[in-house]
Amino acid sequence: MRLVHISDTHLGFSAYSRIEPHDGVNQREQDVYEAFQQAIDKTIALRPDIVVHAGDLFDNVRPQNRAIDFALRQLLRLSQAGIETVLISGNHSTPRMRETGSIFRIFEHLGHIHPVHGPGCERVVHDDLTIHAVPHSASPPLAEVVGSISPSKESRWNVLLLHAGILGSNTYKMDEFNEQTVPVDALSDGWDYIALGHYHEHKRVRDKAYYSGSTERFGFGEIGQKKGIVEVDLESGKHSFHELKIREIIDLPALDATGLASSEILKEARTTISATAIEDRIARLIISNVSAEAYRSLDSSGIRRLGSSALHFELRIDSAETDRSAVSTSDTQIGLLAEEFRKYVAALDMPDSKKSRLMEMGVPYLEKVQE
Repeated sequence: MRLVHISDTHLGFSAYSRIEPHDGVNQREQDVYEAFQQAIDKTIALRPDIVVHAGDLFDNVRPQNRAIDFALRQLLRLSQAGIETVLISGNHSTPRMRETGSIFRIFEHLGHIHPVHGPGCERVVHDDLTIHAVPHSASPPLAEVVGSISPSKESRWNVLLLHAGILGSNTYKMDEFNEQTVPVDALSDGWDYIALGHYHEHKRVRDKAYYSGSTERFGFGEIGQKKGIVEVDLESGKHSFHELKIREIIDLPALDATGLASSEILKEARTTISATAIEDRIARLIISNVSAEAYRSLDSSGIRRLGSSALHFELRIDSAETDRSAVSTSDTQIGLLAEEFRKYVAALDMPDSKKSRLMEMGVPYLEKVQE
């Protein structure tokens, strides 16, 4: 019995302002679609007995028509190939109010496709396999749901399908406002496989329990993470990760501006950027320890233009700690919008991952206004 495990495809996600020239779609949105199509291509080529999608098929509760159409076409390919597919809703695609209804209902008419979106656990039986599908829910809490279910004695194979963060000696969370977590001790030993969704990096949580990870990178916090799908042979226990080819996100070598004038910073930035192939990549340059004087006269727009060949170029400028207080007390000039926004977010009382997400969403818009 072979299974393919996919998760966190986030169809409809978009970022930055670059538009795909052929059809006018946001380029990052298109990247996400192409990653999912690769995942389906690979899955059909593998011909597994069953596919499980562990949540966050869409990036939000009310996806746009383009995302819905794309999801339908890809799931229809699995249906036409006769591959049983079980999907659960994740925290990004679960309405806060049950009365709102779930977008997953549109998949109910597709043969071989089993969408699960209601709170609790729903069992999907295929031959000698039972999938215990537990979508995201706040009521009842997922920890309570998982603690109340156990493998079926009527099936040879039992798989737990769950969208949640896991808490234990290692923590697997995204620090999102509505995420649910389950203690690792609640994952009993009786499962033949536990297919987890929510955490974006492919990780082994414990024996037979894995996050497949997302199919695309969704920010600088995911630099270096390989993205793909997981193939599992339930009988032998063999676990194979199939990597997808996606757009690179890179951090350029950090630039320490201690003691440098603004003209010297610009020169160092030009050298750093030109030494790295950034074309069509998503790239970031961090310049730290910039003095107050250099900060005021620094041509940050000129540095951004140096990175214009990238799909998206993010510039982060950090003032020297010793100068920050001087700027705030003796200088009434408000800095560039993007830099002021970064300072504001940095001072917020929230996890670093949330701060990073806020900056990734807000900074590109402010930089565009700036230009």
